[in-house]
Amino acid sequence: MKSLHSRAKIDLAPLTARALRKIVGSLFHRRHDYGDFEPEELLDELARLGVTTAKRLLMKKHRRAILRDERAKMSRRKMLYLLDEFGPEGLDMHANISWFATSGLVRQAIEKEFGWEAFIALYDRQPGAASGSSEKSAP
Repeated sequence: MKSLHSRAKIDLAPLTARALRKIVGSLFHRRHDYGDFEPEELLDELARLGVTTAKRLLMKKHRRAILRDERAKMSRRKMLYLLDEFGPEGLDMHANISWFATSGLVRQAIEKEFGWEAFIALYDRQPGAASGSSEKSAP
């Protein structure tokens, strides 16, 4: 049996919370590391989409697009809303931009790779989420 190179071993290793944080941390600035990082929830979402290894995470593939979305200027009203709702973390009030937290970066990559419809379907299938079919009672 042929042995794998070190990079291949890392790429094929199962995706863990530590690996997820390391991958995102190596590709994006440290300022993204704020807020509540819920690796179990993210790993569950990724597993439902078939992303179970570091190679399949595809953060590097969408890095530029995510950073471009992040640099989009927001209206002053939206900035004040975000400041009031979530606090000053992740906001640059002078430039009217905000940056995603670690979990937001992963979810942005999910959206870019699988599309908005798959992203929404991911949350529609969660236990306890409202489903599209509701039962109506006959009069």
